[in-house]
Amino acid sequence: MPRTVTFPTAIVLTLWCAAHTLVVDVLAGPLERVEFEGASQRLISGGLILGDHIQGYLAKPEGAGPFPAVIGLHGCAGMPDTTKRKLVDELVGWGYVVLLVDSFATRGIEHACTGGFPLIADMRRSDAYGALAFLARQTFVDPQRVAAVGFSQGGWVTLLVAEANSFELFVRPNNLTDNRRAITADRREKLNADALDLIATKGFRAVVAFYPLCRTVAGRLVIPTLILIGALDQFAPAADCSEKIDTWRTDGVPIEQVVYPGVHHSFYYPELQPGRTMFGHWLEYNEEAATDATRRMREFLERHLN
Repeated sequence: MPRTVTFPTAIVLTLWCAAHTLVVDVLAGPLERVEFEGASQRLISGGLILGDHIQGYLAKPEGAGPFPAVIGLHGCAGMPDTTKRKLVDELVGWGYVVLLVDSFATRGIEHACTGGFPLIADMRRSDAYGALAFLARQTFVDPQRVAAVGFSQGGWVTLLVAEANSFELFVRPNNLTDNRRAITADRREKLNADALDLIATKGFRAVVAFYPLCRTVAGRLVIPTLILIGALDQFAPAADCSEKIDTWRTDGVPIEQVVYPGVHHSFYYPELQPGRTMFGHWLEYNEEAATDATRRMREFLERHLN
């Protein structure tokens, strides 16, 4: 039976349309359903918490590649259908492979907007790293050029995977480095051992976070990061991100933040016309902010993946 993972109200990062989480049948694009294992987490005791079986939806440009890739991470109630179409069409049109990760379907979760903070942090980072390893095994993906783009709760997860030492907490599914020989044999002309070493040690190349919750990100960020957020966001206050920017930049890693005046949470989602109250907070689409954020995301990805 579907279940709900609850969060304290203060850290709710919701997306609407929970009943249709990652329903892809209505999309016109060539999305393929794929499955992979989340990364297993290392315990201090030496044991492992095995990653879960996860579904995702894959789209790619025409041609053999290898292409740069983007992993998409939905919010606490999934991602609306029109937004999925918009995001996939944009990214594939720019020349990226896209993998939308569904963190809820195989777990029987309807939404995760009202509780369970520690659980969701580990669960969704595991999913992100499992998706990274899955893409690294595809002949049409360049594993040295993979970014994560997340929205709301998914944006928060992108900041977590950008933290120092985050990647070292997890073991890649099927032991990616041990599989180097088999993977390289399958695509000698496109993928060398150095690329796999990069994935095994550094993880993502860059991350983009739409209206993330910054206050829960304790460590410094070691991956180029772009934060896009509204000044009137009640779920994920822009001030929380602004207060941490200088700390995150201590190692010279490029950390960019754009704050849109007069803009609310979920400004990227066309479905939120008109805006509405959810979980006691206002969510509303803003065309001007969404258009500018799309432009900035494209420029940021081109700068760090190409």
